[in-house]
Amino acid sequence: MKMGKGSTFERDVSKDLSKWLTGKKKPYQYWRMPASGGLATISEENVDLSGDIRSLTQDAAFLTDIFSIECKRGYPKTSFWQLFANIKHFNIEEFWGQCCNDAEKADKKPMLIYRKTGRKTIVGIDLIVENKLSKYLSMLPSMSIRFQSESPTIVFYNFEEFLANVTPDIIKRKFKYETMLG
Repeated sequence: MKMGKGSTFERDVSKDLSKWLTGKKKPYQYWRMPASGGLATISEENVDLSGDIRSLTQDAAFLTDIFSIECKRGYPKTSFWQLFANIKHFNIEEFWGQCCNDAEKADKKPMLIYRKTGRKTIVGIDLIVENKLSKYLSMLPSMSIRFQSESPTIVFYNFEEFLANVTPDIIKRKFKYETMLG
């Protein structure tokens, strides 16, 4: 059975996050969510299984306990210029809306990881997360989009640069992860 391009991208993101956490390619610390995050829709007991990425180890759990990570790849017709063209279905807005809805249901922060064909991967976070991490991101180029919908403003960064500047310890400290365990 041939996997779709989304599942390949989710595996690639999982590998990148695993290397970010440990500095090594293997063993994997993260992997794609079975049914691409659809487990959260089965019942209310599964709502914390949101997003496309899950942790495989206790050491990795902090990230997926804090964030609902949505991965999107492809969509060659999608362009940020669509925002100004009054196009009915602006994919980025739809992706972000789905990410925010899933995160809210799971009481997590939204994180959108997107890669347009032929472009570098970018990561989108909301302003609350961006404010907590601003000290570490201030020197990186970013782009924010405020939608007309109810979705919060999204701030995009280059994914590789984001991971290089925001360490796992920074995420744990800024989101007070230790207190979530106790």
